[in-house]
Amino acid sequence: MKILFMGTPEFAVPSLKALVASREHEVVGVVTQPDRAVKRGKTEPSAVKLAAEKLGIPVFQPQKIRDEIQTVSAFGADIGVTAAFGQILTAEVLNAFPRGVINVHASLLPKYRGASPINAAIANGETETGVTIMQTALGLDTGDILSVAATEIAKTETAGELTARLSEIGAALLVKTLDNFDSITPIKQDETRATKCRTIKKDELFIDFSSSAQKAVDHIRSLSPSPCARTVIGGETYKVYGAAVEQHDGEKGVCGEILRCDSKLVIACGDGALSILRLQAPGKRALDIAEFLRGKKFAVGTICGKE
Repeated sequence: MKILFMGTPEFAVPSLKALVASREHEVVGVVTQPDRAVKRGKTEPSAVKLAAEKLGIPVFQPQKIRDEIQTVSAFGADIGVTAAFGQILTAEVLNAFPRGVINVHASLLPKYRGASPINAAIANGETETGVTIMQTALGLDTGDILSVAATEIAKTETAGELTARLSEIGAALLVKTLDNFDSITPIKQDETRATKCRTIKKDELFIDFSSSAQKAVDHIRSLSPSPCARTVIGGETYKVYGAAVEQHDGEKGVCGEILRCDSKLVIACGDGALSILRLQAPGKRALDIAEFLRGKKFAVGTICGKE
């Protein structure tokens, strides 16, 4: 089939490359978000744009794809494929493809519909997740399921690590799904089991030390390496890239209190304590905690909190 691929971040790149490498399908064009503005008037292209240009595939970057139906139709694609594209598709966009649009979604639908399924799965302590290839409908990830691939979440796996794994799982599943497209019977989602997750807000980045140590550790994992969990210590906001539940035998302390700061940085939680593994001071680079504490110490009893 002739495919118009729509995607933006690194997660989508393996799917694009897998389609290009497949023998049965042809990627006739790539649609991605406009270049992102960065400092000093410069712009930064998406990961998908960079990959498409290296592969010699035409790239289209509409501000709003819903306003560019003629251009979309002009690619002559049989089917559209989205993978973390970042724009809402209207009925007119969906109808521009004779065989519709399918999406690579990083969760086991109907669980974790929405913008942050990988982060949500880790933050909620899930031990399993996966990729669903679904038919795109007008609702939020409500389309029929075409195929699913599940995988375990490792106890220490971060969102970045899991994203990389799921991107490869999704790429292989996407090609397999398209290869067998005509023989697949779509399965409707069970609406009674549906859960949603939204775009992560700034205030949600801060660690809640009143939760259990395991919950706080999962929260940190779910945001690492980006957008990254944070905490305020001594009036300054630090980024926390990793933590582990700590067996602390000393005085419990109040939530967010620094219990130990020597070779380890141990902080009290509502239930138990956690040990920071990697930390970044404002304006500095991220460091493993042993190296960080060789250059800076915090007073025991200091309370870590929110902005």
